[in-house]
Amino acid sequence: MEEIAKILAKGYLYFESSSTTTPQWTQFYNKFKSEFSKELKSIGATNIVFSKGHFCISGFFTSKDNRICYFSLGDVRGSQENLMYRSAQSYKDYSGGSNQWVRIAKGMGERM
Repeated sequence: MEEIAKILAKGYLYFESSSTTTPQWTQFYNKFKSEFSKELKSIGATNIVFSKGHFCISGFFTSKDNRICYFSLGDVRGSQENLMYRSAQSYKDYSGGSNQWVRIAKGMGERM
């Protein structure tokens, strides 16, 4: 997650802005998906689902105590240090519980 955090801190200095999907964005998305999945699996999360937007990422997972959580990483072209997450009633609940934030770093799954 350290490499992900370093890239996100650069924002526009790293990501080329475009009205289409860039290879650079796709590469970052795949790396984030892989690294964040490892974080979530390390805390027993299952059914991890990602959604790739235009320079943003969101998704859902089920915690080991069977709670559904929604997560969202806003436009990565702006400097990002935190990931937003909240409880959800289902995998279609985009407005669930109160927003909470976790710093993007190794061990973030445990702090969620």
